[in-house]
Amino acid sequence: MNVKSDAGSVLPEILREAFASNTIVDGDGVSRPLEHNITMEQAVVLYKAASSLKPWATAEVGFAYGVSAAAITQALRDQGRGVHHVMDPFQQNYHDAGLAMIRRAGLDAHFVFHRKFAEDVFPSLPPLQFVLIDASHLFDLTLTEFVLADKRLAVGGMIAFHDLWMPGLQKLIRFILENRAYEVVRDFDTPEEQPGRVGLKRRLMEKGRSLLNGLPRAERYFSPELLRPWGDYRLPDLVLLRKTAEDRRPWEHYRSF
Repeated sequence: MNVKSDAGSVLPEILREAFASNTIVDGDGVSRPLEHNITMEQAVVLYKAASSLKPWATAEVGFAYGVSAAAITQALRDQGRGVHHVMDPFQQNYHDAGLAMIRRAGLDAHFVFHRKFAEDVFPSLPPLQFVLIDASHLFDLTLTEFVLADKRLAVGGMIAFHDLWMPGLQKLIRFILENRAYEVVRDFDTPEEQPGRVGLKRRLMEKGRSLLNGLPRAERYFSPELLRPWGDYRLPDLVLLRKTAEDRRPWEHYRSF
């Protein structure tokens, strides 16, 4: 699916203007640089992914300038139902720019803000169909946020993570794919993110790793990064995972990641 062809037309006008000017207006009415946010193409991916699920309830950890929240909440407004729950105890660090974005986009009716940490909010939320985690990016905190979100996420729902260039988040995704009932969603990859043809060098490297993996108890002697390097996952910077089943692992379950 080529999201670039839409040029962001599904997004709120105020958000498209922010991308065009690379600025955001905060809660005090001050214009500030738009930085460290998702791209317009990624915002469209979030809109389309959320829309495809026709959700009743969605959630987001991390708010900042409200870019991703506006995209997801717009998807709810366009379907005429649903509430997007956003949690971030540090919104004041952004001069309430995220809240200003939602208000100026006219999305308040489908939006609830929690100026709290994720652990104080997730247990009280209704069943969720879509979740975005884009907050501290520390491995242990993001893992905690994933576990909390998973307990509320319905089977068939999606959870998204941003900034997959960070080693801590790469490790987290490896854990989820190796130990939890989740699969990568490729439906919304942009063309440059879709896995391409595998060259001769990569095929030879994959063959070598296949031989290593075939050795008895290879996982005891070789690191997971050697047996399957991160590059082999071929994931975009914004990754979508679909929950395929409830967690029913036996108590002794563990797979290296």
